[in-house]
Amino acid sequence: MADLSFLKKVKSDLAKAGIEEGSSEPPRYWYSAGNYAMNKILSGSFLKAIPQGRVTGLVGPSGAGKSFVLCNLMREAQKEGANIVVLDSENALDDDFVSKIGVDVNDGYTYFDVTTIPEVEKIVSNTLTGYREAYKNDLENAPHLFFAIDSLNMLMTETEEDNFDKGVSKGDQGQQNKQLKAMLKRFVQKIKGFNITMVVTGHVYKNQDVLNGEGVWMVADAIKFSLSQIAMLSKLKLREGTGADRTVTGIQLKVEGYKTRFTRPFQTVTVQVPYETGMDPYNGLLAVAIEMGVVEQNGSSYTFEGESYKGKDNFPNELMANVLVKCEAGREKFLAAALDGVEEDVEKQESAKSKREKKHKGE
Repeated sequence: MADLSFLKKVKSDLAKAGIEEGSSEPPRYWYSAGNYAMNKILSGSFLKAIPQGRVTGLVGPSGAGKSFVLCNLMREAQKEGANIVVLDSENALDDDFVSKIGVDVNDGYTYFDVTTIPEVEKIVSNTLTGYREAYKNDLENAPHLFFAIDSLNMLMTETEEDNFDKGVSKGDQGQQNKQLKAMLKRFVQKIKGFNITMVVTGHVYKNQDVLNGEGVWMVADAIKFSLSQIAMLSKLKLREGTGADRTVTGIQLKVEGYKTRFTRPFQTVTVQVPYETGMDPYNGLLAVAIEMGVVEQNGSSYTFEGESYKGKDNFPNELMANVLVKCEAGREKFLAAALDGVEEDVEKQESAKSKREKKHKGE
């Protein structure tokens, strides 16, 4: 083996400059997403989703449920004793909305209405400076902070704001993406090691390249670059009733683990999000259990631990806790594809793409 004794002096000199040797620490704690199936595709475990010391993104088209899922995460973080700091650029997280989902806005909750990227940086920077000063002697036991930024894409640059104030219609020539990327990179570096978790939301756009997945939702590089986890959200309408009485009562939320450093990416689950009741933690778990082989399905019959039940609606809710235990015990199995409710417009896009390809081939 080569003589690397010189590294002792290198390490000593670096330590004097404040650069310590050591491997990256795994997250000290995690928060649930409020839904066991969603937890699975983000962390690999049915019991946890969002890690300490990392930045997580919730991305998707408008109306896909990003703010709703973010509120579920805030509620679950509060259950674990976290203090919530909200930076809202969309006016989406008003007290009435977040309270209905279970967030306590009266205790350990701070709200900021933000407009520009520099405002967000200043709030986060000042908060981190105060936090570090207050708990510098015992950072591992410092209070938990949960930053929620909704949303990145609605934030303006200072140039955009100045132009608006002057009545000038002029773009920022790509500065928003550059500034968002730089900001997120700084956040990633500054929160690691602290009892701090950050979740941001962002919009997606459809790929226009006919030969390379036209119509597929794309995540901007500014957002994708720094985040440890990205959940891609898309929706279907959740309808009840038949015929003229059929009404939209919420959405079916398709969640894909678009990027994750803790399990295999691109696992997908679908959960129901009724407008009036919010997310059921067990919703979507039965479909996952079937894919994992924990529950057997034969036509409309479902069998678990030797007992069969006719029809999905007749599968006893009281058994879901036992199903969860079995699924968690076999959590190394990956979910490869959408479980139900694949987005309607995706099918239309695939059909149109197939027709175009046949036309080009002269078929």
